Amino acid sequence: MDREPAHAPASAATTSATPAGPPDGTGPVVVGANWYRFRPGEQVHHDRVMSVCFIWALDGSGTITSGGERFRLTGRSVLRLPWGHDVGYRADERGPFRLGTVHVVPEHDTSSPVVPRVAHTPDDPLMTAAGRRGERDGRTGSVAVLVPASSDSARRASVLGAYAVERFLADDFDEAVLRALGTLLLAESAPWHEELRRVDDAGRIPAAVTRMTEHVERHLDRALSVREVADAGACSPATAERLFARHTGSSVSAWIRGRRMREAAAMLRGSGLRVGEVARAVGFTDPLYFSRVFRATYGVPPSRYVAGRMRP
Repeated sequence: MDREPAHAPASAATTSATPAGPPDGTGPVVVGANWYRFRPGEQVHHDRVMSVCFIWALDGSGTITSGGERFRLTGRSVLRLPWGHDVGYRADERGPFRLGTVHVVPEHDTSSPVVPRVAHTPDDPLMTAAGRRGERDGRTGSVAVLVPASSDSARRASVLGAYAVERFLADDFDEAVLRALGTLLLAESAPWHEELRRVDDAGRIPAAVTRMTEHVERHLDRALSVREVADAGACSPATAERLFARHTGSSVSAWIRGRRMREAAAMLRGSGLRVGEVARAVGFTDPLYFSRVFRATYGVPPSRYVAGRMRP
């Protein structure tokens, strides 16, 4: 069921009979979550939203504006907006996005009943509720962060977000579950602020770097030359090397190798594929060479990487 990301309660505003939360008396909680399919060209704007908001596109595309910045949102990225943000949504005329949104209050008093509603209108008393606050330690920062959906933390956050939406839309509001989800979402996204600082130190990541890394993601199963990757970014190999060194801290080849190893580790953990099959899936034609690279990366050969782990 699709609802406008205007942050109205998705179900009756009843609270759980069992309060939950950390022992210090405050903790994160999900107070709103939904799916929303935009009409072509549809626009929605909110001047001030009292939540940390996670947004990702299930399909389609569009633009989100917040804090004076514009973000192009497709299925390849996840956006986190800070506490007290403004937000404007504009769906593309062709292929408008369908979004998942989750709103977290970072510090909600455990002694106060959780009202499953996002404060976003001036006349809402929750806008200034003493029991709702942003993070005092500033872990998630005060600016919006857009991260690639291919990153491990973004992938986990979107999975948690999808579950949060389905759980929030269920008829039985469970405060304990939504507090746990709020804690997990903030924990998964905590590194994003540090990543933003690193990116800002080096300058915003250019579109060419994004195109090149996305090209690598799509073609991990075969050999990739620096020339081919550079072509994907419409630049020379020398420029590609400079861009990767500045914005990823690695050479093109080292970044590709690291990405292959992360994918290989995920496949070994999450499938019944043999080592040779995993090697081919991440672009290695020689299983022995794959094993040497994997061992150099993780300290153990791939054959022992999941030894003793229960699968499935």
